[in-house]
Amino acid sequence: MTDVAIRPGRELATALQALKAQVAADSFEFRREVGWRLPAALESVTASEIRQHLGPFLEQTFRVWAERENQEVQQALAELAQRGPANQSPRADAEALTGPDSRLMRPNFEVSTFALDASVVAALALGIGTLFANAAVGGLFLLAAPTLAAFGRERGDRALRQRAAESALAAVDEAVTRLGTELERVIDDFGR
Repeated sequence: MTDVAIRPGRELATALQALKAQVAADSFEFRREVGWRLPAALESVTASEIRQHLGPFLEQTFRVWAERENQEVQQALAELAQRGPANQSPRADAEALTGPDSRLMRPNFEVSTFALDASVVAALALGIGTLFANAAVGGLFLLAAPTLAAFGRERGDRALRQRAAESALAAVDEAVTRLGTELERVIDDFGR
């Protein structure tokens, strides 16, 4: 008789551990998928599109995944509640099945291009200043300024893409970790 009383508890504990393992595996898979797709997606967009659309896109992508993950956990816990002992009140089940908060903090995508911008202004100023003393040297500086500006813009865009990818992945990692911790708490609360 003692063996019968212990066995359902062991089965519940095993099922809850399996559910936690599934949450961890899903979290790892989501991180891996975002980490794999994001850098390639950022290469085909402009810096202004990154600044304007990446934050909301990440929030929406994370929200959809988090809601789906939360729903899967809630369904699994509801199935376990139906199979479990009937000594719990419906109110206790409802409290155990409340979902976590799935907010993602928007990452920061700003990259400083001050040094490059200053070099363009310096080249223009130097070109204008030396134009009167030596037309050839001043002309070269004036012609170099747009080339330097184009180079600076390209370098700034590359730096922005890299910074955006790093910041986005860090924000996703933090949000996934927080969600995983919260889902584990929900599972542990259900187990108690």
